[in-house]
Amino acid sequence: MNSIEESLLVETRRQLLAKGGRGLGALALYTLLGGRANAASEKKAVGVLPGLPHFPPKAKRAIYLHMLGAPPQMETFDYKPNMANWFDKDLPDTIRQGQRLTGMTSGQARFPVAPSIFKFAQHGQCGTWVSELLPYTAKMVDDIAVVRSMNTDAINHEPATTFMQTGFMIAGKPCVGSWISYGLSA
Repeated sequence: MNSIEESLLVETRRQLLAKGGRGLGALALYTLLGGRANAASEKKAVGVLPGLPHFPPKAKRAIYLHMLGAPPQMETFDYKPNMANWFDKDLPDTIRQGQRLTGMTSGQARFPVAPSIFKFAQHGQCGTWVSELLPYTAKMVDDIAVVRSMNTDAINHEPATTFMQTGFMIAGKPCVGSWISYGLSA
């Protein structure tokens, strides 16, 4: 063996010992903290998660609907009365703010504004605007939550949906349904 091969082998041994030492340290820490974790789990369980949440939930149940392929928000709950003034005019650059185009729209020569063709009216004590497409939902609008404040920088649906569900554009984080289950201890 020459000196270069020997130094590489030594470096590899050093890396192996360092990684092994960190791994054993992490295992020891886990063992030491295991007693505390077991003691915490002996608390009275509210639901299926022993000791969690740390307080009894106020809500009894939740129904969360996220309907991919459902009608767009501007046809259901997002009333924009001034859009009628913009009918068939090109989308101003101030709206797009240099955002790149999607594959679906990259070949378009123009971007005309198209307002909803449906009528909207305010319903319930809360005064939520609801389209004529949802007459039964309009009757129970005081009993539901309509969230209209979310937005994302994603230009495609899937990363935007993942962001809305998890808070991250990359998949792999707990979603809204997981947090609802955790909060209700279901």
